[in-house]
Formats: sequence, C-alpha cells, structure tokens
Amino acid sequence: MTRIETEIVIVGSGPAGATLARELCRQGRKVVLLEKGRWHQWPVGRFASMGTITRTVRSRQGGLMARGITAGGSSVVFNGNAYDPPSWLGSELGIDLCPETAATKAELGIKPLPESFYQSWPATRRLVESAGELDIPLHPQAKFIDPEKCDPRCDDCMFGCRQGAKWTARSFLEEAREHGARVLLNAEVDRVILEAGQAKGVKLAGPGGLQEVRGEKVVLSAGGLGTPLILMRSGIEKAGEGFFIDPMNVVLAVGKEHGTRGEMTFAFASEEFVESDGFLVGTVGALMVLGAQLAQRRSFRAWRRVLDLRRIMGMFTKIGDTPGGRIDPDGTIDKPYPAEDREKFRKGTEACQRILLKAGADPDSILIAHDIGGHPGGTAAIGRVVDRELQALAAKNLYVCDASVFPRSPGRPPTLTLIALAKYLAKRI
Repeated sequence: MTRIETEIVIVGSGPAGATLARELCRQGRKVVLLEKGRWHQWPVGRFASMGTITRTVRSRQGGLMARGITAGGSSVVFNGNAYDPPSWLGSELGIDLCPETAATKAELGIKPLPESFYQSWPATRRLVESAGELDIPLHPQAKFIDPEKCDPRCDDCMFGCRQGAKWTARSFLEEAREHGARVLLNAEVDRVILEAGQAKGVKLAGPGGLQEVRGEKVVLSAGGLGTPLILMRSGIEKAGEGFFIDPMNVVLAVGKEHGTRGEMTFAFASEEFVESDGFLVGTVGALMVLGAQLAQRRSFRAWRRVLDLRRIMGMFTKIGDTPGGRIDPDGTIDKPYPAEDREKFRKGTEACQRILLKAGADPDSILIAHDIGGHPGGTAAIGRVVDRELQALAAKNLYVCDASVFPRSPGRPPTLTLIALAKYLAKRI
C-alpha cells in the first residue's frame, strides 16, 4: 500500500482549503493538500471552462448547480464579488470573523471598481438609474479584482480570468507550496480513516498509486457538495442534510437601445431587501443572462434571443433559501422549495422585471431562467455535524472548513467569509 505521512491533511483547494494550507504552512506546520481536479490552464477565461473546470449537476426538481473542479476550486470561475460574513455567525454562533475579514480586505485590496469602469457601461447605468427611480438602490459591488489588470469590456469572470485581474485561491495555493505544502492534484478522496473515534488520515479513490495519506488532523474543504459525500462514506451521521444553494432567477429582456453586452455581470446589486424579504437583486451582462436561459430553459424561444444579443439586458435575484434539501450517498440532490422560498423568488423576480421595464425593455421579450445555484452549503452544519471550533461531533481531529458548515444560507456570495473562516480555524487547529 502506497502511503504518505504528514501532520495535517487538507482535502480541497478552494478559498477555504488553500487559505488554510497557506496559513498553517506559515506557522511551520506540515501539510499535504489533496485536490480532485487538475491545474487547468488553457480553458481559463474561455467557454471551454464549461465542462472542464465547471461541472454542473441538477437536483431531482430540476435546479441547476455548478461547482469548480480544479486547482483553486470554484474561485477560478466565480464572479469576484466580496460580501462580509453574515452577522449571525457572531451573534448566534459566537464566531467573530471581523479581524480575519479586515485583514483579507486589506491584503487583497477588496473594493468596488473605479468610477471610470461604470461610466463605460451605458446599459448598466440605465438599469441603475431606473432602479433608483423605483426606490431600489443598486450599489457598486466590492470585488476581488485588480482594476489595473482588468478590461472593463470583458465579462468572462465566470469562465475564469485570462488577465490575472481576479483573485483566485490558486495564489494562496502557490504560497502554500512555497512554504512547504505538498499539493497533490488528481487526488480524489473516498473517505476519512477513523480509528477509535479519531481521524487518522484519508483513503483515496481508485486503484493503484497513492492509496492513503495519514495525518494527525484531517480538514475537509471539498465544498457543500463534495464534503458531505466524503463524510457519509466515512460513516458520519447527519451529513448531507440541511442543504441550501443560494439559488437565483436570472431575468432576460430586450430593449430598444444597446444592452449589457460587454458590461460586467454582478457589478451592481441591492441588499435593500435581504433582511426584510430574503432576496437581493443585481445586474447581469448580456452573454451571461442569455447563457442562463439556454442552460436552464433549452427552449426555442430562448434560442431566438440570440438574434437580439446586442439589445439584451439582464437582472438576477438571489434568495437565501431554506436549508431543507439533502444530498444522498450516491450524489443525488433533493432540493424542494417551500412556500416561503417561492414567495422570495416571486418578489425578487418581480423587482427585476420592474427595473427592466423601467429601463425600456419590451414586456413581451422577458424570459426567466429559474433556480440556478452556485453556493451549495449546509450539509455539515455547525451544531449538527461539527461544533463551533469546526471539529466533527462524531470524531476527534476531523474538521470541516467550507460552506457546508453554515447552518443556513448567507444569501450572498461566501468567498470572503470562507477565507476568513479558514484563517479563524488556522489559529485554533
């Protein structure tokens, strides 16, 4: 049997896993990080990222979900938005991430893009002005983007960034390597090795080659879809329950003027209704909003909109959904939406339509791609599967650090929270 011995085993190289590896190696700890995917290069920033880097799955109910399987995880193909951790992490769970969040913002220069970018996006400005007239304030979004390297006419963040303007977890992964981490790619973990109620390492999937990585501590950072499957195969009860996805409805409309082609997706958003009604709304570039329709609807009416690409505008509404879904051991996802979630969708979608119509959209052109998710979590929640120190309740020296530990949906992109959470854990593990 081929085996590696180390101090700490980390599974997954996304925002949490890569950050944790970097922080621990800086402390002089011995780390082996295992990543299921490859270090893709050519597909980054191209449509070819779909299916190579980005893998899509559907729930039994038809909801579409995406995850990044590559070095750096989903950070390679996220849109670069940065939101502070939800307040309930501190007020309800006693996890104060303020120091780690502030340090991350300062280090990575997280802030909205320059005013000059916004001035070059006439259709987005039209949507912002129209929303303001409807008392729905849209504000510039803080970004993990270096404006000195960014092309404001590019809207390929969700395919990856060829300019190197967008931060990804790969930079932290490279730093971890420089500080001594051993990073193994194409390494799919099957389960955690548990002996006498303690984690002793992980067993890899597949015949031949490396079969085990033994360590004093194991941290799963394989994401809200990957982590629960490893936990279930390891015999950890209650993993896979409480699933949420932060789903979106993406609304397309065609106007008389030039649309949002070449204008950045998710550049403006409103959190005005997050606390009161459970949804946020924001702007979407033309190619992204059309792509959402084609991916989810697959209808002739959606394909016809290709001819209107220059005049297409887009809006999205994202809800904080009820953590009432589950992932089965075979990977099947069950994600129903109760009446309260459907009401959030209704209100958010209606707000998007009102903004688009105010901005000059043709009412007969509106299309809605329903239930598209990108932030899976809840499947190893604090209080159910792990404690407030992120250690498994059922096994010592086994930790989880990714969105699966959130007991409910943040309702907004979690990348900044995950980096801060990993820094928090690195001080305690």
